[in-house]
Amino acid sequence: MRRLRIFSAVAGIALLAACGSNGSDDGTTAVPEDGSGTSESETTAEPASIVSTKWILKEVATADVSLQSADDGPSAWLQINDAGEVTGSTGCNGFGGSAEVGEGVVTFEPLLATKKGCSGELGEIDTAMLSVLRGEVTAEVSGDSLTMTNADGDVLTLTAGEVPSGEL
Repeated sequence: MRRLRIFSAVAGIALLAACGSNGSDDGTTAVPEDGSGTSESETTAEPASIVSTKWILKEVATADVSLQSADDGPSAWLQINDAGEVTGSTGCNGFGGSAEVGEGVVTFEPLLATKKGCSGELGEIDTAMLSVLRGEVTAEVSGDSLTMTNADGDVLTLTAGEVPSGEL
């Protein structure tokens, strides 16, 4: 009877070990049936988080202006840390303050910004970006893109990225 229990235990362990294996002991991974070499879990990227991600401005659209951030000029960006502190730059003026991040919503306390005079397109981006980042805005993350819309329908489109050195 004791031999039967030992045999059953060993067989059970072997069965569990076999269930946890992909059937290959050579370190290879099974290729999906479509032959792509990439499994579905590898292609489904987690969207970036609103918190702790550096968001670079790509476009701002208000009732008065619709502008895209210039690739060759100073970067406009923002970041909200885990403590709810906001830091950023409009490409002309730096700003900071606090924000509360909720499900699909970010509520900005009044932000403090430097007061450099910005002319032309840079001045328009400065004004428009700071006007969107007031009070409660809806926030939607899709992949590495963030869209923020205020109550007036003004929109910031940002992308996750790194701020060039010297622009922090």
